[in-house]
Amino acid sequence: MSKTSYSVHFPRVLHFGSGCRGLAASEADKLVSGESVRMLLVASATVAASPMGLDFIASLGDRVAARYCSVPHDPPLSVVTEIIERIRQDRINVLMALGGGSVMDASKAAALLSQGQASVKEYFDGTLPLPEKVLPMLALPTTSGTGSESTPNSVLTDTEGHLKRAIRSGLMVPAAALCDPDFTLELPPRVTAESGLDALTQALESYVSSGASEYSRGLAEKASGLILKWLPEAWKNGSHAEARLRMAEGSMLGALAFAQSGLGAVHGLAHPIGHLLNLPHGFTCAVLLPQILEWNLPECQKNMDVLARNIGLKQSADLLLQVKKLLQTLKIPDNFAAFGLTAKDFPYIVKNCRSGSMKANPRPMSDAEVDELLQKLAGA
Repeated sequence: MSKTSYSVHFPRVLHFGSGCRGLAASEADKLVSGESVRMLLVASATVAASPMGLDFIASLGDRVAARYCSVPHDPPLSVVTEIIERIRQDRINVLMALGGGSVMDASKAAALLSQGQASVKEYFDGTLPLPEKVLPMLALPTTSGTGSESTPNSVLTDTEGHLKRAIRSGLMVPAAALCDPDFTLELPPRVTAESGLDALTQALESYVSSGASEYSRGLAEKASGLILKWLPEAWKNGSHAEARLRMAEGSMLGALAFAQSGLGAVHGLAHPIGHLLNLPHGFTCAVLLPQILEWNLPECQKNMDVLARNIGLKQSADLLLQVKKLLQTLKIPDNFAAFGLTAKDFPYIVKNCRSGSMKANPRPMSDAEVDELLQKLAGA
């Protein structure tokens, strides 16, 4: 069943297509009408130093008042604190995020939390309510994966508390998103695979989420079909312009879907497992995906059959088979045994998987059922 009433949150403006990065300067000007733009550019160091990145930054001219290019994988709270310090020190009135999911998440959190007076950790822990205003922000993703440029959440890591989870606020949706696939043309195969499989997981989980609506399912369906068709080509031939374009489109549409519907058990489990084993998020999701699809099938086979038919397959069994074949092609293993997952890790994962994503899964999983799944994933 689909929800019969729902609300949607998305950027004020979303530009898509090759070359749309050229609109960033004018969009920044609109965000501070009547003022001079003082922009903090938060960027991946690799992207910022690339020829395309350098040209893009040059196109922003003297709007760029400061830069921050030190966001690591799984951004810790300390990085968000450092970005906030730069915002205040340099009197920033626009934030520009240029990079993958980690850059996006750190930037979105800083844009919101900089408007409050408490520490990042206090907001992360839920000790205090999140601020009710946000620094205007633009987002330009450089991977086709997280879709964070159009979602109301930010995934952060508390390294001291040994916890990775999301904070959520509709205010964190960037004011303007520019999805330009040109930035993905030089991505290496591994990053292409992992980011693309994250996008596929998001689309499939959104489609069957308990929060799904006709609005979100339409987007998730289109995203699933695009990614299943074009990810193998983008992985094999990174310079294939149409493959990159369609992957960027699939990632964008899938994010617009799950931003409204929520996700599922793959993401609920991926955060603690990925944090514990220090694995890339997209890779972790990919290993989990077929197991969770099979688990959910008894509860949502009718919907999965509809999705399969609408993307050119016969039934849900064919969709599951295509997903498994794609994972084999992209060299994704079927468990985490080689990465050190053992029974001693199970209590931590069970304790920390009970997120909003887990609650949105169409078929509930008890602690005992999570434990049983983890045994398979540990290679037992």
